Amino acid sequence: MHLRACLQLCSTFVVTVFAATGRGFIVFGHLTHLIQKLTTSFKSLFQRGLASRMASGFVLVALLTLGSKALSFVKDAVVARQFGTSDSLDAFMFSFGFLAFLAALVGGGIPESFLPMYAEMRYQQSEGRAYRLAVQSCMVHALVLIFIGSVLYFASPFYVGWIATGFTAGKKQLAVEMMRQLMPLMMCYGMSFQLSAWLRADKFFTIATAAPVLVPLVILIFFFKDGAESNLQTLLYGSLLGTLLHMLTLTLVLWRAFKPSLSFLWHCLFRWEPEMQHVMKNAVPFVFAGAIFTSVVVVDQTMAAWLEPGSVAVLGYTDKVCGIILALTASPACDVLFPYFADKVARRDWHGIRRQLFSSAGIILSFALPAALLLCWLAPVVIQLLFERGTFSASDTERVAHVLRFAALQIPFYILGGLASRVVVALQATRFILVLSAIGLIANASLNWILMQNMGAAGIALSSVLVQMLSAGMACLYVLRQIQGKIQADLS
Repeated sequence: MHLRACLQLCSTFVVTVFAATGRGFIVFGHLTHLIQKLTTSFKSLFQRGLASRMASGFVLVALLTLGSKALSFVKDAVVARQFGTSDSLDAFMFSFGFLAFLAALVGGGIPESFLPMYAEMRYQQSEGRAYRLAVQSCMVHALVLIFIGSVLYFASPFYVGWIATGFTAGKKQLAVEMMRQLMPLMMCYGMSFQLSAWLRADKFFTIATAAPVLVPLVILIFFFKDGAESNLQTLLYGSLLGTLLHMLTLTLVLWRAFKPSLSFLWHCLFRWEPEMQHVMKNAVPFVFAGAIFTSVVVVDQTMAAWLEPGSVAVLGYTDKVCGIILALTASPACDVLFPYFADKVARRDWHGIRRQLFSSAGIILSFALPAALLLCWLAPVVIQLLFERGTFSASDTERVAHVLRFAALQIPFYILGGLASRVVVALQATRFILVLSAIGLIANASLNWILMQNMGAAGIALSSVLVQMLSAGMACLYVLRQIQGKIQADLS
């Protein structure tokens, strides 16, 4: 009996080993196939080089963004040296962050719904009607920004008093003053979203990416001009003039590229493009989704204001550092790929969308993931080199580096979610975007509250990591299911 039991046990063990080995070979085979596909994508990309408009566009946008970010970090270093994590900078960043959120909110509405419709009209109808749609979208966008700015000018004391509960009375008053004086910045910055979307829709990536460098450049010029007498007004006026020049540059390039006649503009004023109704219809869900999802930044800043003084500035510094990697990966990829995704949707090239999404994500993540891990490891050194000078002390470096170690972990998930969301927008899947944004907001606020109790600002950063992970997973799953469904529908 014992011998039989031993033989049965041995036979079971052998079968299990063979089964496990078989599964291992299967998994290994899948991994090998994936690596081969990724290697093929790399070879294809580098073989085409500048002959591929998409590849050259990505490289160009990445290089221009790197230059812009480098100049922005010089500006941030100057600001950190002058203000550190003072109350005045806290108030400025609170006001600036909220106005930038509003501009991005409106910029995530009309421009997001405009670009896919613009691509469809150029492909299926005529360029004249597409240009008329673009002009009318700019007009509507400007009117919306003016309306929001007018309301906010009078409502700013109520908003600051209600939200910034951790600010002192003097700090609240300064935040209100900053918000009112920065109102033109919101309008110029908001219009840049619409103008950049138009340029990118026609594959003019260079100026759309290079123009933002004017903002930190002008700020640095103002600080250089004022020298030791630089103060908060120096930062304020530099920001205002920089965003104005940014918007005017985009406008001038569009004017010279398309050379619209006065009769055409007059025609745009009085003959409404029928497809504009479709743009506005889709813009409303995008605005609501943007209000929900991008309010994560405002929620983070608001809840950071409940913590110890300087927490808002600490989160701001960590966002800027993480922005280096995102500026070289997610931002160029999304900016360049979005119009191509929109073109493929208009042509119903579902296999091409899926292939492009996989290859782009694999290539970009192969650079971004090691960079994120390296950033976690070298966080104190990075912060010290970038910011530790003037009133930004060694204790500030330690504080920001601690939060950065958590914030850097969101980078891979941010990239995946960003690429998948470009396909979602190109598909005009407004209902899913609303659901995803609502889940993200609720998860962010809940995790912030739970994690910040013991971890402080680092808990808010960790909350962002978990929310990005959830959002990226849901977006990727949705896109793959939609593409598979459309492929099967075309076959049937």
